[in-house]
Parts: sequence; structure tokens; C-alpha cells
Amino acid sequence: MSQAHWEMSRRDWFAIIGASLGAFLAILDIQITNASLKEIQGALSVDFSEGGWISTAYLMAEVVVIPLTAYLSTVFGLRNYMLINGSLFLVASTLCGFSWNIESMIFFRVLQGLTGGTLIPMSFQCMLVFMPPERKSIGLAIFGMTATLAPTLGPSLGGFLTDNFGWRWNFFMNVIPGIAMLAAMAYGLPKNSADFSKLKNMDFLGAFLMTVGLASMTYMLEDGARHDWFQSNAIKVAALATLVCLPTFVSVQLTKKNPLLSLTLLGQKDFALACLITMISASALYGGIYALSLYLGQIQNYGAATIGQVIMWLGIPQLFIMPLVPLLMRFVDLRLLASIGLALFCFSNYLNSGLDSSFAGQEFTVSLIIRAIGQPLFLIPLSAIGMAVVSPTQAGTASSIFNVLRNLGGSIGIALTGTLLLNRQAIHYQQNLEHIGVGDFQTLERLKGLQYYLASQGQEFTGARVQGTDLLIKIAKRESAIQAFGDIFYLMAFILLICVVLVFFFKRVDASSSMGETH
Repeated sequence: MSQAHWEMSRRDWFAIIGASLGAFLAILDIQITNASLKEIQGALSVDFSEGGWISTAYLMAEVVVIPLTAYLSTVFGLRNYMLINGSLFLVASTLCGFSWNIESMIFFRVLQGLTGGTLIPMSFQCMLVFMPPERKSIGLAIFGMTATLAPTLGPSLGGFLTDNFGWRWNFFMNVIPGIAMLAAMAYGLPKNSADFSKLKNMDFLGAFLMTVGLASMTYMLEDGARHDWFQSNAIKVAALATLVCLPTFVSVQLTKKNPLLSLTLLGQKDFALACLITMISASALYGGIYALSLYLGQIQNYGAATIGQVIMWLGIPQLFIMPLVPLLMRFVDLRLLASIGLALFCFSNYLNSGLDSSFAGQEFTVSLIIRAIGQPLFLIPLSAIGMAVVSPTQAGTASSIFNVLRNLGGSIGIALTGTLLLNRQAIHYQQNLEHIGVGDFQTLERLKGLQYYLASQGQEFTGARVQGTDLLIKIAKRESAIQAFGDIFYLMAFILLICVVLVFFFKRVDASSSMGETH
């Protein structure tokens, strides 16, 4: 379709709704098992390390298939490709719910990721192809809702389903909305034929290098902290594969006549900058939810459902903000909207950086609401600015690049959170231990108080002193963990502040007239 104005038909709207629902379910399934991992691990009789593969397998499969989607959709035809993958996604989701051991779960999660991963860039592509320029801001708002609400609601919904119906319903819940997704796509997407002759010209070397490189990078990021990074031979091999395959893939794509992915799009400054800021903000988005879930579970001993109730404050305000963003985009400079949104996201993390032992669920409410207001204000304008330079013929490739970098950003955020928590906790613990000694007056007074209290409870006086010292060490460990979480939120605030500055390097985009017009 050309960039000229056209009226959207009812079928166009059904195509958009079906594609959006597919992307929502696919993104939701990244996070929905996180609050229930303990229950799933127990049911499948595996430890923490093996259980981590329940999330890692899905992410690895998803990040690998996203860049292939634009090309494969031209081979099978857009409608055929989306319906086939949507159907297989439902089958894989159901099979995950029936998993009987960790091996079957990992296999079905890979299948779920390979099929669900196609639905994410396809949804973005449908927004660009089936909506006229003056309505693309609405399409981007719909996609923005899936990209931000799904990972936010994931832990909440997963915790609720696990506590009330059992962990298997984390997967069974996809069936009913999935059937609605397939019905909407079958009605709305135009019929087209497959063209398998295109497989003859497929860049198989590029596909191999990209698959190995991205899978290795995702594995390294997801499992690195669990295996103490380069103390593990598997992580060393993954790092080597990443360093060899990804640069070679980029080189091949830039030199081939018919590349798998047209990376020359990254030569467009605004598109590249939008991808960079989205990748960084995704690391803060996913890493922040991960850190908050860990803090509430490990420090405050919250259960899955209670953690979900706290995080819900991040989702509810977005339901009211998202519909207003397209209207704001018609009258307010997109750069200003994006900078305000990022600044609010930054401030919300800064509010959480001063944690102490009394900081529980309700204390996060204000920061979560501020973050919920900020996320739509930057995510949707960023997409609009980046896509303003993309032609309809490049929509598939642009969507693939944009979404794979967002997913990688999320993996980087989770990996950095896990690693920095361990490192910063060790540093703070060492510093806190230095105060537990004979030379520190406050510690001596605190220890004396504990000793007298324990003695009053019937403890022998010398034993009470030893037990009091042990209690102080436990307190020091807990305080060190709290300080480490505070450091994580402070770091996220800092990197988001850098993003605020980067926004002003964009050209002005006029969203009120055309998504493709720049000044």
C-alpha cells in the first residue's frame, strides 16, 4: 500500500486486533512463569539451575526466530505464516501445561518460543502496513500496550493463577484468547499465496550465524550469573560463539546482495537511535520488574500472589494513559513526550534507590504509579520517531530489528540485575562486617542490648553474647542485600537519565499529519 490516505475496513481492524492479541500473549509468556518458578521446579523435581531453563529456553527460541520472521512471511505469505504460527503457539502452550518432566517442559517451551516469537514483529508490521499514516500513532499505542502491559501483568497473572488453580494454568490460559486471536486473524488478514521459490535465494549462512550468535548471547546473559560467569566452560563457549558469529553475521549482511536482514536501516540515525534507547529502556523495564520481584520475595518474604498485587500498580494506570498518548502526539513534540516519559521512569527508579528494611509493598506504590505514567509517554513516541524513516516495504525488517533489540535489552537487564546484586551485596557485606568488631561503639552497645535481652529469655550469659553476634551478622547480610537492591535502582535511574539526553538528538517528527514526515 502507498503512503496516501485510505479508509480502514472492518477486516483491517480485525487483523490489527488479532495480531496485537498474539503479540500480547507471546510477550506475556516471557514473564508469566517467573512468579511460579518455585512451584514448577518442585512439581518437576528440579533445582534452581535446571529450573532456570524454563525461562531461558523460551527466550532463546524467541530471540532467534524474530529476525527470520520478515523473510519467512514473504515465503509462506503473511496470512498463512501468522495462522500457522498462531495455531502452533496454542498447541505448544497446551503441551507446556501437560509437561511431565523438565526435558519435556524445555522442549515445549522452545516450540512455544519459536512460534510465539513470530507474532511479536508480525503485530508491529501489521500496524505499519494496514493502518494509514494519520492513524499509525493509534497502532503504535496498541502495540505499546502489548509491549509494556504484558511483561508487567505477567508476574501478577502468573502468581494469581498458580495460587488459585495451579501452575499449569499459566499455559492453559492461552487457549481461549488464542482462539479469539486466530479467528480475528483468519477474518481480517487478506488471503495470499506462498512463494517457496524464495527459499532458493535465502541467506542460509546468515541464518546460521545469526541463530548461533543470538542463541549463545541469550544463554550467556540468562545463565551467566547462575554459573558465576566465566568460571563455567559452557558460558565461555557461549561467549566465544557470540563474539565470532554476530560480527561475522553483520559483515555478511552488509556485503550480500539479498541479505536476510537489511542492516543498512541502522544507518538511518533516528531509527538506530530509537533502537538504542528502546534497548536501554527495555533493560530497565525487565530488570526493574525482576529486581522488585526478587526484593519482595527474598527480603520481605512475599508469596507469588502478593508480589503480583504490588506490581499491579504498574499496570493499572497504563490502561488509562495509553489511549491518551495518540491524542497528545498530535499536539506535543514527540521528543518532548519521550523525554518526559523517560524522566518519570528515571525518577521512579531513583525513589526506590533509598531502600531500607521497612520498605515493603505499599512503599513502592508511588514509584510504580509514576513509572506507569512515564512508560507509555516514551515508548510510543520512540516507536513513531524511529519508524518515520521506514518505508512500508521495509516494515518487516524494521520490526524484526526493533523487537529483537528490545528482547535483548530485556535479557541484558535481567542478567545485569542478577550479577550486580551478587557483587554489590558482597561489597556491602564486607563493609558492614567491618563495623561488627570490638572497636565500634554502636555495635558494642547493640550487641550488649541483644545479650541482655537473650539472657532475660533464659539464655546463659556467655551463650547469649555468641548468639547476639550471630544475629548481628544475619542483620548485616540482610542490610547488605537491601543496599544492593538500592544500588540496582540507582543505576537504572542513571542510564535512563542518559536516555533523556539522547532523545534530543532526534529530528522533529510531525505525527499529526504523517508518520513518515520529518523536518
